[in-house]
Amino acid sequence: MWRIGIARALSTQPKLIICNEPVSALDVAVQAQILNLLRKLQKDFGLTYLFISHDLGVVRHMSDSIAVMYMGKIVEHADRLSLFRNPKHPYTQALLSAVPTVDRTKRAQQKRILIPDDPPDPVNLPVGCRFANRCPIAQAQCKTAEPDLTSDTTGHRTACHLV
Repeated sequence: MWRIGIARALSTQPKLIICNEPVSALDVAVQAQILNLLRKLQKDFGLTYLFISHDLGVVRHMSDSIAVMYMGKIVEHADRLSLFRNPKHPYTQALLSAVPTVDRTKRAQQKRILIPDDPPDPVNLPVGCRFANRCPIAQAQCKTAEPDLTSDTTGHRTACHLV
């Protein structure tokens, strides 16, 4: 069934395919088949994917460049290696700390960052940084001014007053 969906997406010879949670709720073996097929098709047809997923393992496997969103706003954007090795935004750091690993050494060193409280109401978003009420490093300016997505010298972009 999933092959039919991929074939239909390719039938118009697109340059961009949007993949919204394409392997969620599938077992690992089927996920691997789909992801490997998508990689092969990308190479064969020169495709670009906009890959939307909550599965950070899948994101790490499929992406060259990653944007992390919180409450509809990009809070961090970087190449895959930079984002996974050196996350700068507190939300990205918390997300990546939740990724399980089978490596005992890494698991022993891994410090889980918990995000307190509830997210804001998406209909009535707060002034300032949307993550401020849950952020462990937030200061007064975070609650009054929305941070811009700024770039460092490597092109790693972060929307945080304190990074």
